[in-house]
Amino acid sequence: MDNGLYTVIGFAVVRCMKYIFIPIGVAVIARVIADRLLRPQPDRQKKKRFNKNRSIK
Repeated sequence: MDNGLYTVIGFAVVRCMKYIFIPIGVAVIARVIADRLLRPQPDRQKKKRFNKNRSIK
């Protein structure tokens, strides 16, 4: 086998990585991070304040 075949295989692997695997990986990681950031977090939400202007009867 000559070096030409290995070069073609190498270019094919690089193109698959560049145009298929890396974009899909970045999209999946971005989706996971966005889901974690946008998930409601009840322990971090503001507690409801008592309305001071409300008259007590």
